[in-house]
Amino acid sequence: MKNELYHRNTQQLFLRLSKLFFIISLIIITVDTFESYKHHFHTMVWIETSALYAQIVGFMFYYLRLITLRTFASILIISVSLLIVLALFIIGENPEFSLFALAILPTFIFFFLGIKNGKRFTFFMIFMLFLAVLNSELNILEPIIFPSSLYVEILIGYTGISFLHYRFEVYRQNFQTELLTFSKSQKILLKELNHRVKNNLQMIMGLLLMQSNRIKNDQCKKVLSSQVNRLKVIGLVHEQLSYSSESTKVDIEKYLKSIITSLQMLTKHKIILNIEKQLTLDTSTATYLGLFVNEAVSNAIEHAYLPDMAEEIIVSYVMENHTCRLTIEDRGQGFTSTNTRNSLGLSLMETISDFLDDSFMILDFENGTKITLEFSIKNDSQKFLNSDLL
Repeated sequence: MKNELYHRNTQQLFLRLSKLFFIISLIIITVDTFESYKHHFHTMVWIETSALYAQIVGFMFYYLRLITLRTFASILIISVSLLIVLALFIIGENPEFSLFALAILPTFIFFFLGIKNGKRFTFFMIFMLFLAVLNSELNILEPIIFPSSLYVEILIGYTGISFLHYRFEVYRQNFQTELLTFSKSQKILLKELNHRVKNNLQMIMGLLLMQSNRIKNDQCKKVLSSQVNRLKVIGLVHEQLSYSSESTKVDIEKYLKSIITSLQMLTKHKIILNIEKQLTLDTSTATYLGLFVNEAVSNAIEHAYLPDMAEEIIVSYVMENHTCRLTIEDRGQGFTSTNTRNSLGLSLMETISDFLDDSFMILDFENGTKITLEFSIKNDSQKFLNSDLL
């Protein structure tokens, strides 16, 4: 998932830079064409008009999805490069500008064309500059725009700059490959870690169940059973992460459904879950949320209704503007003030809610019991700014 996001962001950056390069080159070439026409440099007018035509046609083909973005970018850089090189042979209005453009050209060549094609085109550009040096020495095409020594300096300078950009691009792509490989290996290690944590929790639950079967005291069995349920809630997070493509985010719909399914096997009451699809939380927040749901629903199963009744327990979860609201409600007998003060489940829920950001819990005992938990979700940058690292 992260690799797909990285490639998508890279593609968007490439698209924006291509459009920016297209607009800037279009403006500059249009102005130069007008100046060349005004001063009767007809050959240069023809060359600049051809470059403009090639760029506009390339953009139209890309807009109609007849060519790829990479092909469109190649048309841009090749048309501009040829225009700059020909400006060294054919006199125009502003030949000095071609020297400035030539100095920054290798950056765009390797960025738009890549290492392999960029290297090939760079050799072609060096060959054209070598021809410009020969032309200045042999006077094949006249007039000669720059002195022969300047052409030699341009050739040497362009070759050096191109080599530096080539090495930088090779280093950048190698670093990018290593980074993606490292990210993939870390993802695999994290999946393995979650899988082992899940197995360890299952082993602990098995030991607790074995101990529970040996105990005759019903109160002790009840305590051990509740601990097993809490460990199961934590284990479900790691189980989902070990099989999910996203290594740090938990699908809340699947997670809460797993908890509800586990609790449903303990009661004949119908537990209803209302939740939007495609909601995710980070591992820590999801674990606290799951523990809260487990405590609230377990309390409702045990205390809300009489043992021989089969009623409904409704769990709802919604998120609006980075604020989450969890509601667990029943139509049972409710709590008395004494039960509220002495309830271990409510105390645990209050403790769990303290670990969530900007959280508060509301209890409503009218027509049964309704427990509402609200908390906020901070994005990754906010969590970093609020962390102990700064």
